[in-house]
Amino acid sequence: MPFALVDPNRISMYPDTMSTQQLITEALALPLAQRIELAQTLWESIDCGLPEVAPEAAILDAVRRDAELTSGTIVGRTHAEVMAAARQSLK
Repeated sequence: MPFALVDPNRISMYPDTMSTQQLITEALALPLAQRIELAQTLWESIDCGLPEVAPEAAILDAVRRDAELTSGTIVGRTHAEVMAAARQSLK
């Protein structure tokens, strides 16, 4: 059963709110199957606001980016660098 989204018009029904860190801690304590379900639901909620991209265009873009990385035209970033940049952009 997918997680239901909280209706922002009814948020007052939830007086005891959690900090993001508390929420993360609670989510990480869930059994694996529930963490997967939560991750999928969160990803779908993010994906719903993104513009549609044709699969062929996405493949061509991935091939182009791979060629740039392979040739050294661009230098990739580590996962840690990407996550740090993402966190910084949210501040």
